Amino acid sequence: MKIPVPQRGQPLDVEYIYRIIEQLNTLTNLVSTNTTVLSTVDNGIVGQKDVTTNNLRFVAITKNIKKDAAVANQTQDWFIDFSPQFLYAPVVTATAVNKSGSTAGNNLSVIIKNISTSRVDGAVRFGDSGNIDVNVNIIAIGTT
Repeated sequence: MKIPVPQRGQPLDVEYIYRIIEQLNTLTNLVSTNTTVLSTVDNGIVGQKDVTTNNLRFVAITKNIKKDAAVANQTQDWFIDFSPQFLYAPVVTATAVNKSGSTAGNNLSVIIKNISTSRVDGAVRFGDSGNIDVNVNIIAIGTT
């Protein structure tokens, strides 16, 4: 509801002031309920935490793994440092995208070996021999 602007010199009565305060309270309620959004993070170590979304941090990085003449069952290690670090170990996922389209690039596994507040360590295990050119997409979500 729009409050009319008073005329110059018009005395302000209790009803007019009440309407202004009522509208301010309505506005405050609308703003406070719409700005606090909770998200749930469960890293499997600390347990489930409900935090405001502005306390979440998202890190998305692509790591290129290129190896000529990769040997089947061989691994190539990779790591990502988080700076600044997370408050708790984040939830991390990693997926591979075969850039070269080679058969060897289609048969591999991405392994996450260790997650800490400041780093994630992983490896790519080759299922077939051949030339490998893959991107490993890493996404980490945690609290700051």
